[in-house]
Amino acid sequence: MAESQTHRSMKAVVRQELEHERYAVVEEPPFPPGERVTWKSYRPDLLGYRSEGGMEELVLVECETRPNMNRLREKNVSSVSFQPYLFRHGSVRRILAVPQGRLRSVDLRIRNSWEVWVVGTASAMDKYPVFR
Repeated sequence: MAESQTHRSMKAVVRQELEHERYAVVEEPPFPPGERVTWKSYRPDLLGYRSEGGMEELVLVECETRPNMNRLREKNVSSVSFQPYLFRHGSVRRILAVPQGRLRSVDLRIRNSWEVWVVGTASAMDKYPVFR
């Protein structure tokens, strides 16, 4: 199935935001990068990585033009594991990006483990962090 213009635009906006946060970003990686990141039957829309001050961070992004919580749960995101280098702390950040006007389709309980970004045509309009 061909990727929609909306989906491509959302990925571009989110990528720009993550690069501004100093992440190295790869679009739809066909396989996990290296031995320290693994997953089974999963491929994120965007994968970001940064290492700063003894902390390694991995970010997984799903861009959903028509958010569907069942479809998101089926993506097998829980199969992702990340092992930071010795003497470093590591974290995995998950972002669900949705187009402007589609937030009502998102079950906000997802914020227990995902950030939710509402994406406009040129920038991330609103960012809802993970509940802590």
